[in-house]
Amino acid sequence: DDMDSSNHLYLIRVPGIGEETRNKIIELMAEDGVATNVHYKPLFMMTAYKEFSGGIEKYPCAYDYYHNLITLPLHTLLSDEDVEYVVETLKTVIVEMRQSGEIKC
Repeated sequence: DDMDSSNHLYLIRVPGIGEETRNKIIELMAEDGVATNVHYKPLFMMTAYKEFSGGIEKYPCAYDYYHNLITLPLHTLLSDEDVEYVVETLKTVIVEMRQSGEIKC
């Protein structure tokens, strides 16, 4: 009750999916006019750090956090109707992908 968000980002995770499925969710949302993104790419995946990081094996938790993470739109011009559209679009995409077997949970 004593906490509040800075409302900088709105992140969701979709359990049980990998990068390919996450990217498809992002693409389908974009087709319906909802721009999403992926934030917090692990340092070992960034070009500047690949040489020094030791690779994915050394940072399994960072990769686990990244591979099913989607950043939803969040900004000061987002109306209540926009929020509803984002939520409904996400629900529709998830349901369709479950029905096709691309998402198991």
